Amino acid sequence: MGRPPRGRVVRQNEYKNHPHLEEIFHGKSKHGKGDAYPDFLLVSEDALIPQAVIEAKPTERDLEEARADAQHYAQACLEAGHSTIAIGVAGQEKTGIEIGVWKNYAGRWKQIAYQGYPVSWIPTPADTVRLLASPGLVDLAPVVPRQEVLAAKADLINRILREATVKDEYRPAYVGAMMLSLWESKGSIRREPKFVLKDINSACESAFSTAKKLEVADSLHIPEGNAKLAATAWQILATLEKLNVVTAAFDHDYLGQLYETFFRYTGGNTIGQYFTPRHVTRFMADVCQTTADDIIIDPACGTGGFLISCIQRAHEKYHVKYEDAIRMVRDKLIGYEDEPVTAALCVANMILRGDGKAGIRKADCFTAKDYPSDECQVALMNPPFPHKKTDDPPQKFFERALEALETHGKLGIILPTSLLVKKDTGRWREKILKNNSLFAVCQMPDELFQPYASSTTSVVFIEKGVPHNSRRKTAFVRVKCDGLTLKKGTRVLRPDGLNQMGDALDAILNKKAEPGFSGINSVSGRAEWSPGAYIPSAIPTEDELKTSIDELIRRLASFYARYAREVARLRHRVQEADIKVTAYPEIAGVNRVKNAAMLPQEPGTIGELFDIFYGQKELHSREGIPPGESLVVSPTEQYNGCYGWLWFQPLIKPPFVTVAQTGSIGESFVQVEPCAVNDDCLILLAKQSSQLSIPRLLIAAATIRLERWRFSYGRKLTPSRICRFPMPRNQKVEAWAAEQLEEWRPVIEGAVSKYENTEAARV
Repeated sequence: MGRPPRGRVVRQNEYKNHPHLEEIFHGKSKHGKGDAYPDFLLVSEDALIPQAVIEAKPTERDLEEARADAQHYAQACLEAGHSTIAIGVAGQEKTGIEIGVWKNYAGRWKQIAYQGYPVSWIPTPADTVRLLASPGLVDLAPVVPRQEVLAAKADLINRILREATVKDEYRPAYVGAMMLSLWESKGSIRREPKFVLKDINSACESAFSTAKKLEVADSLHIPEGNAKLAATAWQILATLEKLNVVTAAFDHDYLGQLYETFFRYTGGNTIGQYFTPRHVTRFMADVCQTTADDIIIDPACGTGGFLISCIQRAHEKYHVKYEDAIRMVRDKLIGYEDEPVTAALCVANMILRGDGKAGIRKADCFTAKDYPSDECQVALMNPPFPHKKTDDPPQKFFERALEALETHGKLGIILPTSLLVKKDTGRWREKILKNNSLFAVCQMPDELFQPYASSTTSVVFIEKGVPHNSRRKTAFVRVKCDGLTLKKGTRVLRPDGLNQMGDALDAILNKKAEPGFSGINSVSGRAEWSPGAYIPSAIPTEDELKTSIDELIRRLASFYARYAREVARLRHRVQEADIKVTAYPEIAGVNRVKNAAMLPQEPGTIGELFDIFYGQKELHSREGIPPGESLVVSPTEQYNGCYGWLWFQPLIKPPFVTVAQTGSIGESFVQVEPCAVNDDCLILLAKQSSQLSIPRLLIAAATIRLERWRFSYGRKLTPSRICRFPMPRNQKVEAWAAEQLEEWRPVIEGAVSKYENTEAARV
């Protein structure tokens, strides 16, 4: 028996190739005694047993005929001993499609529904199996598309809008309007060009009127004179329908995800709004342990992601029913947003998961007259960063959110890490702790808001009205992997599945300490709140060391490939004594040598094996230093830290490690050529008692690079901080590094030897 040519779908002209299927439909024609010819059969993967019959008709008004035919053929399968779902499809993408799904229950065909509404999509094969396996009728939830799928749909929609000459900044509003219109009209928007835009606007206005939010309706209005868009709007509507956006699904944020994806095109950074990834909003709701009874506020709510995450949590954690979720949207969720389009989208987002009522205000939270005071149990937010339309710093949003909370209320807020570490914000941190408690801080992955923003952020959790006891233990966590990675401008699921968000939640709620990941510590006064200050270092794994060392060796090789001729000249000048080379302690000065000797030297740490110095202050600026033949290292990550070639001496005798303090903070390299080092770098010299090999220097540099996450422009990388990092003693990795160096040696030396003993090296 052959397999169906299209996976698990058997078409009308194919089923007779399978005798057991031919037998089922023999003599079962809907018109008499002839054989039946169903349009499509979904069959099981193993024995090709019928699981669903799909009948398709050309116009929407033919859904009843499609239903009758599908049920007729499904009944034939049932009589043959195979329980089968009946699916009717009527219409076309350009004019609209109607779908119905039925199951035979207690001898009668019953329509499958979700939260009381008939489903309007074709079930997946997995859902079909679940429907058949259930003895009764089940609530069939819509399938949530993967982020890659959603991104692809956004790409398609964006292309259609671009070809219709819709400007970038208007595209999210147009998509939001179409989505809301499909919900309000239950998909009955006419698709013909002369009707479609008018119908969309009319449906949106009706939805906003019901919600008593007509003040935002103009922001989700599509100009009806755009003939190009009128001709292609049906394609966007059809795409949105495939995502099930008209379904009354209160537990998934399609609109927010689409809007988030659209920011690749809309220049969202011009209004300072980077929408918070939904797994982060859910994490924050989980840490604050929101319930269905809590009044929850977001003073800068964007499209409502935090509020929707609270609905999701109530639905999953407390099994809140649809009717209760509607009341939650109406009575328990409060949001303020003063950007008109975003506010309209947020209202639309709440309408999509309620009965048309929503507690969203198009208003500035700082001037709104109805802003709550001491009323809410939870506040969740991601303040907009300061930009040309506002000078409000994150601290101001932080304090405004606290005003809304009752005593013991919880605040979860995303803040730039610089606010948690800088000395000039220490007084503000002290003020917060006088009346409130810091119970957790979680540093998020550096790429969390990429490709839109690259600053490091942390989530801060506060309990209001309880002065912070200096003996209270605060949980600090660093999430390196949140389950996503950046691919072609979109954050998608990691292929390896690594995701520390669940572990982060556990570490915070249960005060768990794990080196390199989480720590428990006390803070007080103006002390920093950065996780990098309180999470103990972990000894790097073998794989981590090898990955980092491999990158270091490749960058070293790239330096020689790029500057082979310059290196040959440098070696020649040093050999001829034209450029002086000196051990750094001899030129560093008495105070620097003394300071290096005073650093902690605990066994098993960087400080035990290295003296750590600041770089050469004479190179703080290259002003007045002409180009030359001396290698200068600076805080760059390219070409082993090479800044360029200047006329400068004396140079420092190698080998040693350099670490960037600014620029590419924490980038560490092993220097094996005489060079000068800019004073924005640290210099790590092996102690005389250490006698460290190049592979050992590579291990040290790799170890420091793996701790880069602890540092930023606000939290400086200093000798006293890196000297405490554990220095791995791993002979296996050391031997491996030596082998890698030998493999690369012909490449490195071969590049330089081409220019040695030549006129080019001497000129």
